[in-house]
Amino acid sequence: MSTSAYLRQLLKGDLLEIAESTGLTDYEGENKKTLEELLDNHLRGNQSALYTSDDKRLVEYFRRLSRSSPVKRETRADATTPGTEVRRTQRARRQTKPREEEIDNTDESEVSSVSDKSSPTPARTAARTPARPSLISSLPPSPAVVTDAIDRQTTRVREHVSSVWDTWGLTERSHALRSLLSSVRAIETLILVLELSGVYRETVPMRYLTTFPAVQSLRSPSFAVKIPDLFVLVSSAFWAPFLLWLSTSLLLPSLAAYFFNLSLKVSQQAAAASPTHTYGTRRSSAAATAAAAAATPEDKSNFDPLVFNVAKALISYLVYANNFTFWDLFHAITVRQVPTALPGGLPGLLTGSAIGTLGSLYEAILKK
Repeated sequence: MSTSAYLRQLLKGDLLEIAESTGLTDYEGENKKTLEELLDNHLRGNQSALYTSDDKRLVEYFRRLSRSSPVKRETRADATTPGTEVRRTQRARRQTKPREEEIDNTDESEVSSVSDKSSPTPARTAARTPARPSLISSLPPSPAVVTDAIDRQTTRVREHVSSVWDTWGLTERSHALRSLLSSVRAIETLILVLELSGVYRETVPMRYLTTFPAVQSLRSPSFAVKIPDLFVLVSSAFWAPFLLWLSTSLLLPSLAAYFFNLSLKVSQQAAAASPTHTYGTRRSSAAATAAAAAATPEDKSNFDPLVFNVAKALISYLVYANNFTFWDLFHAITVRQVPTALPGGLPGLLTGSAIGTLGSLYEAILKK
């Protein structure tokens, strides 16, 4: 008897499992071909007992066997008893009815789920549809409208800033500061303050006081705290450079500007050239008083700013460039120390004097 083609398609492991489940004996150690023949004969001989097996491989085997051999189908039908046929028919009917009910229930549940899933869609669509016209209507009709809106917002912010500025009085304070700095004297004062700060850093050392530890929560590193060592004020290490700078940058140029005051001579000549009337009325005398009161403080200054800056530049160059010690009044080390302490050194000192000179000339031209 030839081996079934279905058994030849199976692996040897599957054949061993079928042989073990169907009760085949004496198959250990056989090769695959022999095992196929033994298993085929065993299944054909026990077809009536193994036909109702739940093993998918046996079901497929008997299905192909019944399809290929009509005689075997008749034999299988004859092998079944009437009682067995009745029981199978009843079992098939009982199994078919629940399956049909399950299929009907499944179809109904699928239909209901599909209807439930599809039913909210129109509601959501109906709920979202009215929002589209509002979104479109909220868009600006043209770029000009956007520009106008930006201009309005900018104007509103500018007005708010201006109101805060006026409330704090910043306008008046800024005008007062501008009028204070709009003079040659203010420029010279700023230059002297910068020079004094350089001398202070050079002559007053910083002494270590303590160290603040790092704060991890604030992510701040540790830093050392230093304070000025004011004990240096009682030593010559501070007073010698300070007095030398004070003499060359302020005292000697001020003496030269006081005694060589060119603007004083010009103002006296202008006052002598103006006519005076002894017979003036009250109105003319009041006008003269107002004109005298309107004279600026610079017009009545006893120091010529132009002479001050020129003298400062000359004295600084003669002292620091030539190491002039004022006839051994100052040490040579002190003379070399002061220019290094100033911002920019000796060129920075001469540049500050040049700025003051140009400012004085410009102010004199404006007064004419």
